[in-house]
Amino acid sequence: MKALYLLVFSMLIAISVQSHAADNCNNLNTQLEMNACAAKEYQSEDAKLNKYYKELIRKVGASEKQKLKATQRAWIKFRDLQCELEASNYEGGSIQPLIRSSCLAQVTKQRNEDLRRMIEDASL
Repeated sequence: MKALYLLVFSMLIAISVQSHAADNCNNLNTQLEMNACAAKEYQSEDAKLNKYYKELIRKVGASEKQKLKATQRAWIKFRDLQCELEASNYEGGSIQPLIRSSCLAQVTKQRNEDLRRMIEDASL
C-alpha cells in the first residue's frame, strides 16, 4: 500500500512539473519541458482545427458536408498514422513524445490552413 501512495505522489509531482513547463515555453531546459511545450502547441492547433472544421461545416451544403466529414475522418487517420510512424523511430526514448507532438502540431497546422482557405472559398 505504501508503494501505491509513493507511485501516486510521484505521478502528481510529474504532472505538476509538466504543467509548469508547459506554461513557460520560452526557457526550456529539460526534455520533459520540451515534451510539455510540444504537447501544448499541438493542443492549440487541435483547438483551432475543431473551430475551423465546425465553421466550415456550417457553411457548406448537405452533399458537401458528407464529403467533408469523410475527408476529415480520413485526414485524422492519416495524421495519426504519420505521426506514429515518425515517433516510432524513437521508441522508448525520452524524445519520442516531443517527436510525436511536434508532428501532430505541424500536420494539424497545415490542415488548419487548408480549412481556412475552404472557409474563405465557401464565403464567396
